[in-house]
Amino acid sequence: MKLRFLSILLTVFFVTGFAQENSEPFQYIEMKEEFDLLVDFTMVNAECATESQIFYSVIIGTAVVGDFIERISVLIPCLGNEYMQGELITVKPIEKPDKNIVYMIQNFTKDGQQQSHLFGSEFPAVWGEVVKSY
Repeated sequence: MKLRFLSILLTVFFVTGFAQENSEPFQYIEMKEEFDLLVDFTMVNAECATESQIFYSVIIGTAVVGDFIERISVLIPCLGNEYMQGELITVKPIEKPDKNIVYMIQNFTKDGQQQSHLFGSEFPAVWGEVVKSY
């Protein structure tokens, strides 16, 4: 698992992004109450918050959103530990940080062309914190 984490970390580069209304990189969903999340993947960021920017970790998992079961990305400032695939956790939604966010860009080669992808943005996202692990 640590080897998998290190290989992903090596392919992830950090780019400072400024959250602006018209250029928001994530599609956010509204979650007001705590919710359970079945973990598919966790990326613990080796960096932590500084005074001028926010580094974040990502937990990708499955949750009930409204009347549907959806795969979502939970953005968490400075996640301290890794959660395993299949683990059930409870997440409390939090406000999006007001500070500049350092977005994680994954670079890869597909069909011989260099491409970039904002890590975690393929799923609807919510800012949150883990309040319980089962």
